[in-house]
Amino acid sequence: MKTYLYVDFYFILNFIMNLFLIMATAMLRQKRCRFIRFFILSGMDAVCSVVFTYFLWENEILQLCTAVLRIGTFVFLSLKSESFSVWLKDTACFLFLTFFAGGMIGAWQEILIRTFHILQAPSIVCIFIAAALLFLLFFFFRWELISQGQERKNIRTVRVIHHGKEAEVEALYDTGNQLVSPYTGEGVVIISKSLSEAVGLSCGQNPVLIPYHSIGGSGLLKAYRLECIQMQGGICKRELLAAVSEELDCRQRIQMILNITWS
Repeated sequence: MKTYLYVDFYFILNFIMNLFLIMATAMLRQKRCRFIRFFILSGMDAVCSVVFTYFLWENEILQLCTAVLRIGTFVFLSLKSESFSVWLKDTACFLFLTFFAGGMIGAWQEILIRTFHILQAPSIVCIFIAAALLFLLFFFFRWELISQGQERKNIRTVRVIHHGKEAEVEALYDTGNQLVSPYTGEGVVIISKSLSEAVGLSCGQNPVLIPYHSIGGSGLLKAYRLECIQMQGGICKRELLAAVSEELDCRQRIQMILNITWS
């Protein structure tokens, strides 16, 4: 019985999976994503895979040895591992994703066949569809992780001190908060109503009305003098204006929005 190797499909499939797996490995290992480098090396590895598979078709042991050598070299050149131990971890992560992706593609291929009854479609079509879905899932998670990572970088722990009362909260350093007092020209922080009540901000003070404009609309916020806030790194701000917003109470984690004009 003859076995046929479709070189074009085999190359394209290897190239797509190499590119996907090395990008996923870089994301999980928190390495810089060098797309051009990944693209070129994925193509070179796909060519090597086709050549070795063609010439070593009947020798499974040599195929396995060359596959291990290719994977190790591909990971090392792509991620530029700093040491042998780092390279081992990178390679282990790559292999884990390889088995995981293979299982996912097999599962999605079965779902496509059972759900959409595409039994007459070539198996290579099912594989490409499953790989495309996996690619989309990867980019979605990558975008989500980048967004969360960026938000974490902009979140700071702040100690609020006012008339002997203290509260430690998480504050967002938001580039969109450019709220400035029209009377003094100073930057205004925004705090939640619950934080304002916790430190007794409004006690003995008359509010200053600060006009604001945002995507959701415009209006006036009540602002009061806050004695002091202490931030990470020893930064301390005294006698600042703090506008109270009830909307911040909906965000359980963030209780304060710092002002970008302080930078």
